[in-house]
Amino acid sequence: MKKWLVFLLFLLSAVFSGAVYPPLPVDILDPGENKIGKAEIHSNYIVLYDRGQKKLGAIGVVMVEGRQRLFLINSANERKLVGWAENHRIFSPDGKLAGFYHWTAIWSYVYDKDLKKRGQARCLAYQGLCAAGVAGYLLGLF
Repeated sequence: MKKWLVFLLFLLSAVFSGAVYPPLPVDILDPGENKIGKAEIHSNYIVLYDRGQKKLGAIGVVMVEGRQRLFLINSANERKLVGWAENHRIFSPDGKLAGFYHWTAIWSYVYDKDLKKRGQARCLAYQGLCAAGVAGYLLGLF
């Protein structure tokens, strides 16, 4: 009992002190459940990596005209916009629909515009942001 009380006090002190936690790693899986990439989940953005651990880009939340939007940016030097997400849909930079994403409490699923499943990821935190980032990866926007 005493051990749990110490652990609980540690967690509460970390939460209220504004402590920074390491990113949560997430494997990106293809429809056959093979690992094909990785995402690092931070509190307000997600970084995406390919199978070889090469950084591809990130997705984050930006306020546009009073609304929050999710923007995908590649990791090249020019920081080019590669897409955006809204209402469970992901779009290319020119506004064309690239596909859909959906999430539950544990899993995020990605479908192309013909509703063919492209893959999934176990997103345990920030599910909407994680799902959109994984969708950008699986739909080839990076």
